[in-house]
Amino acid sequence: MKYFIKRLLRTIPIVIGVTLITFSLIYLSPSDPAHMHFHQAGSPATEEMLEQFRHEHHLDEPFFVQYQNWWVSFLKGDLGTSYQDGRPVSEKIMKSAPYTISIAINSMILTLLVSIPLGIYCAYHEQSRLSKLIDVITQVGISIPTFIIGLLLLYLFTSVFHIFRVLPKDSTGVIMPSLTITLGMSFRYIKQIQKIASRELEKDYIKGLRARGVGTVSILFCTVLQSTMVEVITLTAVSFGSLLSGVALIETIFNWPGLGKLLVDAVISKDIPMIQAVVVWLVLAYVLINLLADVLYGIFDARIRLGGDSHEA
Repeated sequence: MKYFIKRLLRTIPIVIGVTLITFSLIYLSPSDPAHMHFHQAGSPATEEMLEQFRHEHHLDEPFFVQYQNWWVSFLKGDLGTSYQDGRPVSEKIMKSAPYTISIAINSMILTLLVSIPLGIYCAYHEQSRLSKLIDVITQVGISIPTFIIGLLLLYLFTSVFHIFRVLPKDSTGVIMPSLTITLGMSFRYIKQIQKIASRELEKDYIKGLRARGVGTVSILFCTVLQSTMVEVITLTAVSFGSLLSGVALIETIFNWPGLGKLLVDAVISKDIPMIQAVVVWLVLAYVLINLLADVLYGIFDARIRLGGDSHEA
């Protein structure tokens, strides 16, 4: 319990630092939120209307006063209202979050289902033709940015194979963004899991199991898989946290109404309350996911003790 309290306390300066940097970048941006608001609304604005908007949203106050006001409201549970449409920020986040979470979970599950068996296979059959082919494919795949993979899939699905005439708005719309992220992550995961499994296969106890006649399947998918799960869990936690904060381009490409697209739209509109709220949500999600990884880390490796000095180091 003390370990988790320490970890949670350590997130406070991280959240403050991230929000301060974000707020500073928005503040220093040359675009004016008041002009952006009326421009998006499609209505002409007089100077008096602009001044009234700035005054209502405290945009005419000094930088640190604005930042302090945001924190006071945030600690009261008030995330403010969106400059774009006047709706509560919390309402828009709660509506968009499930879309991003669904992509993240689907992509993570598919990535592990593909990467773990292929990574272990390549580690055990390093010299086989299939292993070398997988190695070439992963090397090429790693060099391609994920959003390029998304654009290629968009072209193939809509223009070549005509599977989707337009981007679907129903539950099937999750397929292409999830597949895009799965491909991008699998290329990296296969290589990393292969390295982890290769190190494990070179250990003496594996040679002992082989000498005692233990079958290959038992060695690979019982012993080696269990031993590599500790590192895979850590890798997954870091990737999942990054995934939540890195889907903005993918969601924008596929017009998927998740937090990433919400953040992009907010940045374009200079919607300060929305930007700050989404950033804080993503930071907290990243931290909580890594705390969960620590719990799973301890379950899979009995040598780990959450309160241990070695782990904290």
